[in-house]
Amino acid sequence: MRKIILAALMLILPGLIAFLFFNLWPIIYSIYLSFTNAQLGNFPVQSLNAPPLKFVGLENFKWILSDEKFRNAFKWTWIFVATSVSLKVIIGILLSLLYNSKYVKGKVIYRSLLIIPWALPLLFSITVWRFMFDPVFGPINIVLKDIGISSLPNWINDPKWAFLALNIIEVWLAYPFMLTVITAALQSVPDTLIEAAIIDGANYWQRFRYVILPSVGKPIAFATILTSAASFQYFMVPYLYNAGLFEDKFILLYGFRKAFGAVPHYGRATAVMVIATLILAIYMYINVKITKLQEGAKE
Repeated sequence: MRKIILAALMLILPGLIAFLFFNLWPIIYSIYLSFTNAQLGNFPVQSLNAPPLKFVGLENFKWILSDEKFRNAFKWTWIFVATSVSLKVIIGILLSLLYNSKYVKGKVIYRSLLIIPWALPLLFSITVWRFMFDPVFGPINIVLKDIGISSLPNWINDPKWAFLALNIIEVWLAYPFMLTVITAALQSVPDTLIEAAIIDGANYWQRFRYVILPSVGKPIAFATILTSAASFQYFMVPYLYNAGLFEDKFILLYGFRKAFGAVPHYGRATAVMVIATLILAIYMYINVKITKLQEGAKE
């Protein structure tokens, strides 16, 4: 028995050590840095003109929470979560209903086309969308000009139009996930329920509202929670689209600027990430409790 246990441990230990080193250790070390004054000059190597690396307690967290830019980033991050998630859920439901309709032909072709955003590299997708929204040469403004709109929006540098552009890009990137989850849920709704509703005289909207939607409520809630967490962690798209404009609009981008901006301060940057992680954990816990997804998992 001992030999079996020893052999099992020898097989498990390399993977366990790799997991602890590449996953757990960076998290623990980041939390440690958030309680220090780590900055360019004393981390990772001490220089003559920088203050020595030392433990500062909650000073970084106090500084971050009192910073107007952080509060602004916190507010706009949640605004983005609300707008982008609402759009993703609506578009996902509409496309799923269309895809599941018996009147739609060539579903295999549509399925291949609808998952294109998953197949393309993120960098390529954002680059193409940035060109699409270019105020001068972009196809979107060219079309708007052709239909008679004289005051063309600046999708790159105007905060409100750029924010709208990010919502559009996020919907395009995320709808394949929503489509996949909601389509699978819709296909699991028993035909007998829908047929019974038709016999009772329910119209399409009534069948959707009182029969279909309650049946797929948990899968939609599951997809909504996951995609809202992804929207909260929005970083790569605004960074590549226009990092300077959105520096104080997204929490992770704000934290990135603290670490790699003009005056790098790694302690404050990691404090931002710790705060963001705690907020996200609380948000996920509350939503799982409200939607009772854990009960579905137990069943």
